Amino acid sequence: MKLKASFLAFLTMATILFGVYVFTKSEQQQYQEKVRAEVLGQLRASQARLEGGLHARLFLEKGLIAFILTRLEMDPQHKITQEEVNRFGAEFMPQLSGINNFTLIQNNKITHIYPLEGNEKMIGIDLSLLPDQNRALQQVIESRSMIIAGPIQLIEGGVGLISRTPIYWTPQGKTEAVYWGQVSLALSQERLFAEAGLYDQSSMLKFAVRGRDGLGKDGGVFWGEEGIFLENPVIINVKVANGLWQLAAVPTKGWERYSPAFIWIWLIGGFLAICSAALVWFLIYSREVQTSLHCSEESLIESEEQFRQMFTKQEVIMYLVDPETYDILNANEAAQKFYGYSLETFKQMKITHLNLLSTTEIREVLTKAFQEKSGQWEFKHRLANGEIRDVEVRMTLIGLRTKQFFFIIAHDISERKKTEERLRYVTFHDSLTGLYARSYFEEEIRRLDMRRSGAVGLMVCDLDGLKLVNDTLGHESGDQMLINAASIFKNSFRDGDVVSRVGGDEFVVIMENITREHMEEACQRLKNGIRMNNESNQDVPVSLSIGFAISSGPSMTMRELFKEADNNMYREKLHRGQKARSAIVQTVVNLLAERDFIIDGHGDRLQDMVSSLAKAIGLSERKIRDMRLLAQFHDIGKVGISEKILMKEEPLTPEEAMEMRRHCEIGQRIALSAPDLTSIADWILKHQEWWDGTGYPLGIAGEDIPIECRILAIADAYDAMTNDRPYRKGMPHDKAIEELKRCAGTQFDPMLIEKFCEIMGACDEKNRIES
Repeated sequence: MKLKASFLAFLTMATILFGVYVFTKSEQQQYQEKVRAEVLGQLRASQARLEGGLHARLFLEKGLIAFILTRLEMDPQHKITQEEVNRFGAEFMPQLSGINNFTLIQNNKITHIYPLEGNEKMIGIDLSLLPDQNRALQQVIESRSMIIAGPIQLIEGGVGLISRTPIYWTPQGKTEAVYWGQVSLALSQERLFAEAGLYDQSSMLKFAVRGRDGLGKDGGVFWGEEGIFLENPVIINVKVANGLWQLAAVPTKGWERYSPAFIWIWLIGGFLAICSAALVWFLIYSREVQTSLHCSEESLIESEEQFRQMFTKQEVIMYLVDPETYDILNANEAAQKFYGYSLETFKQMKITHLNLLSTTEIREVLTKAFQEKSGQWEFKHRLANGEIRDVEVRMTLIGLRTKQFFFIIAHDISERKKTEERLRYVTFHDSLTGLYARSYFEEEIRRLDMRRSGAVGLMVCDLDGLKLVNDTLGHESGDQMLINAASIFKNSFRDGDVVSRVGGDEFVVIMENITREHMEEACQRLKNGIRMNNESNQDVPVSLSIGFAISSGPSMTMRELFKEADNNMYREKLHRGQKARSAIVQTVVNLLAERDFIIDGHGDRLQDMVSSLAKAIGLSERKIRDMRLLAQFHDIGKVGISEKILMKEEPLTPEEAMEMRRHCEIGQRIALSAPDLTSIADWILKHQEWWDGTGYPLGIAGEDIPIECRILAIADAYDAMTNDRPYRKGMPHDKAIEELKRCAGTQFDPMLIEKFCEIMGACDEKNRIES
């Protein structure tokens, strides 16, 4: 009996001790999983901040590319200036700290940089001569995609990351994209990692990052201790452009082999085993089970308390959600502060109360997250005060006791989204007219080529006479003409129609689900809008050449449809182009009259004087008729000169004098565009040339100057001297004749001066006799 009792006691003790061993193994595994889950939670928060910070800064690069492409599409010969780069940088860089600078690279050389101050020495550097830089430069060209290189030694000093993106664009009329250059951002690695919390001294973790040049596991450790990757770390991937980094972390003191309860479990288990050996095996066994359960419960409670303290004090927004009921079970202090709800209110809410998505949409998201154990989304959330904010949400499925919950980390990305929206607007809209830009048009035709239903129509429109207006009235008038045309487009088409400015003077309208009848109605609405604009607007009249084409199925690509519509537009332009230019020239003439260059009698007096002198030297009647026209319109180019310069009483500055001299060339261009003035266009160009070759714009001399221009120069000078101007009084006839004779051989043809003086002397004598 004693032997049996001893055996049973030994067996009972051995059984209990084995049970204690199994329990401690299980408890130890749970503890290690809990610690790794806590480390993973902090890593995911750092990952979200790191990816979000990179994404926000790299969006500046996309906006800058769109800024460049927009200007190339408007004018393929346009040279990007440092002033344009400065304006772009001044608008967007202050909102995105952590960017040292951005550069434009052409032919492997840095051509522009912002900020320029302090970085002047970088302009002109040939990156192909720097081994590290050249490797990344060629890799970007070959991959035709964004690449993040580094960390590397920056040219301007220090260590940082370099993001580079190639710029390919398709010139109008071409089918293949050509390489323009690259955009480069120099990013502060230290700033990015600080925002992600990797420098946080209060953190109980050690971090390390590998993946130089975005090569992930193969890229090598470039931040933190390399040995961390040998300490069984928690590792997550961080997406960087078209590559990735690996972010690893371990506790500062290393992984603990034993949980805090390990020793106590063995002490209590051993004590109970010894005591149990002295009792009946049934009583000992029952007591051991109860003790084990009691110890397990205490350990679980302790683990949950540690998790709750970590959860509550985190500065990142966190909350727990029941995946079955969508109830919010807990929310930390950061969440309460951000959303404006107390913890008690949170516990009475569901996730659907925060999210603007429908219950069905939220169910789909949570189901996917439950299946995949984690996920990341961007949502719009409503705060307690009714404000709507953009948030980035990362959900991870975790287990507490016997139930699973969604552990949610949220980040406020409202400012980032606003910046992205502004950059997206710059990318897809024309800055002058507010219409869609060519980049958006290209996206739309690609979309329609991939999937379209029903008939699609394209209307191609060309703004007639824009170059003439720019060359004569100046680019401000040309811009206003474009703005007026854009307003007409906006009022003439349906909300769903896509109206884009795809070139300097070219517009395209995409209309889906259209019939030929509807297309013709749209054309008529556009023409009516043009007519009403021109009737009510005193600016330069708007004239559009219009062509359209309709495709009823996918057999015709959108580019083929565009080509057909473009051909139809050019056929119309050939029929009506001269009429449109004549209307613009008439507007120029009216503006010239408003400025008193015609209606003050100057033109009439000149016509009489040049006719008299031309007859006196024996010019033909046809020549005299053309000269009378020249007398009336020789100064037509002054309509393109600032009135401030024209009416200035003080001497003109060198810059103002150069601007004034442009009126000859402007006048010639106007005359060449008007059938009635074509015959005198060359004379208008040369009417300011001097006999001694010191005139402008060509500097020709003597008889190389057309005789018509030499005659006009004398008559114009006499009339200008003897009649009042806004800035001076006219002089007597005798003094004017004296001045003409003084300038004979320099400004004027001596022979013609002598003849003119005879004629004007006779006229003056006749006037005295008559009076």
